[in-house]
Amino acid sequence: MLQRIINQAKALRTLRKTAALLDRTLDGVTQDEAASLTDGPGGWSVLFIACHLRDFEIVWRERVELLLAQENPSFIHFDHHALIEEHAYADQQLHAMLSDLAERRAALIARLEELDDSQWLRCGVHPEQGPGSLLDVAVNAGLHDLDHLEQLARCLEPRHA
Repeated sequence: MLQRIINQAKALRTLRKTAALLDRTLDGVTQDEAASLTDGPGGWSVLFIACHLRDFEIVWRERVELLLAQENPSFIHFDHHALIEEHAYADQQLHAMLSDLAERRAALIARLEELDDSQWLRCGVHPEQGPGSLLDVAVNAGLHDLDHLEQLARCLEPRHA
């Protein structure tokens, strides 16, 4: 029998690390650097990546609440590029925005810590990934963070050259 190796505690531990890693990674990055350093030609800037992570805190929280309120809900697909314009990423202040991200993540973690085992197993359907549980949403949030932390590292490579 295959033992489930991902559990709530591991998912929460991963989610707790994002704000600290962002603070460490972006320590000393100026607003000008945040706006100009990208992960390659046509890529996202440090600022856009941080804004995207902040905005996705709302997405994760909405999915959690939807899973708790409905039986087998379908998640909405989000247009990442539309959010750039809608939320004026280019006009955001990096460090104020990071503070907002940390507050949103803390609220998400607090909400997840309230859940019982059966709630973690509630399922819904992602438009691209198919069926998944609330635990899968939490794990995916952590993996999403990791993807963008790696992207930030690529953006910041010129600072270390």
